[in-house]
Amino acid sequence: MPSRVLIAGAGGMLGTALQMVLAGRNVEVTAPSEAEFDITDEPRTRAVLRAFAAAGGGVLINAAAYTNVEAAEDNAELAYRVNETGARILAEAAHDLGVGFVHVSTDFVFDGTRDGAYSEYLVTNPLSVYGASKLAGERAVLEVCPQALIVRTAWVFGPGGLNFPAKILELARTRDSLSVVTDEIGSPTYTLDLAAGILGLVDAGASGIVHLAGAGSCSRYELAAEVLRLAGLERELVPVTSDAFPSRAARPKNSVLDCSRAASLGVTMPEWRDALERFVQRA
Repeated sequence: MPSRVLIAGAGGMLGTALQMVLAGRNVEVTAPSEAEFDITDEPRTRAVLRAFAAAGGGVLINAAAYTNVEAAEDNAELAYRVNETGARILAEAAHDLGVGFVHVSTDFVFDGTRDGAYSEYLVTNPLSVYGASKLAGERAVLEVCPQALIVRTAWVFGPGGLNFPAKILELARTRDSLSVVTDEIGSPTYTLDLAAGILGLVDAGASGIVHLAGAGSCSRYELAAEVLRLAGLERELVPVTSDAFPSRAARPKNSVLDCSRAASLGVTMPEWRDALERFVQRA
């Protein structure tokens, strides 16, 4: 591990997890607020990176993103400004100053129509503005910083943010019955495990695109059922298809990621049920 880590998006769900994981290691962590480290503000971003490099450098992890999938359909300019332009600014500054760079991306770069897990080598085809903006960010990063590490993940949950398991727990406190979709599958990923996995990939010297998600897969319905079981809550779960929840942004039906490349680098993730149990115990 590098002795120093700078986090962009430190106040978000993954940024919070990175700080929690790094707190137990002999690493100096710099975690500016969004106001101090607005990745769309190039002069400010370069000033933060110059100060980091002057103090000894290390690795910059970009956990900042515009992630509101629905709102992105109406705010495409903002989504691209954060997810593409901001990513490019960070990557270019890191490259120029000799700082290691890790960028976090998403399963939404795929259309989710294939059977089986998605590897890093399969063709991308985002269905939404959010997915397209994240793919544009990946390409921008690799264009200006070819040695960067891009980590794609999926179905992220953890402390300090909005996520599906937390929403199920919230709804279960006020409702006796919950409708949950059966036709979306993915690999639930605990932010604390993801943070540790990202650091493992950095330690392994990984570069390029690497998939990293919780081991195994399930449907949204199966995930909700496991959340309720672990929380000791008896509620009726009504199986429905995604058509029951019309949305402006199309979502991939299959978000399962093939994490073989990460495993070949010595980084594996815990099984999603194990991760979910640890999350529910903390909730």
